[in-house]
Amino acid sequence: MPKAEEDIQKDKEKLLTSLKDCSGIVTFACEKVGLSRQTFYRWYRDDSEFKERADAINELQIDIAEASLLKKIQKGDTTAIIFYLKTKGKSRGYTERKEIVAPDGVGVQVTSKDFDVSKLSEEERKLLLSIAEKQDKSAKE
Repeated sequence: MPKAEEDIQKDKEKLLTSLKDCSGIVTFACEKVGLSRQTFYRWYRDDSEFKERADAINELQIDIAEASLLKKIQKGDTTAIIFYLKTKGKSRGYTERKEIVAPDGVGVQVTSKDFDVSKLSEEERKLLLSIAEKQDKSAKE
């Protein structure tokens, strides 16, 4: 017999509370309340209010991580400073770039296109991985 809507709402509340307690980690939150990850992701997909609240919890975790990073920066942590500048200081030139030059010494214009690997079949992903590994091996030689 399907759960009553009231029971489902209670489960959603428990799961969202657990998600916050588990720092936004879905697997841990689900285990804590005895619900499956599939249930979480179904609610996340189908219930806009649930999704909004789960997203807010994840945003809070990002805020906490940023605050921790800034504390490390204030203490002079070089790694934290470099990371911050590479991600937030790009407009001021703090970025790593590869310069590609043709054999005649002229710079080459390179454009990249993002693509969603999840849209590939398992066979296509394996083929792509195989090509990347082959390219990586030849680059090291």
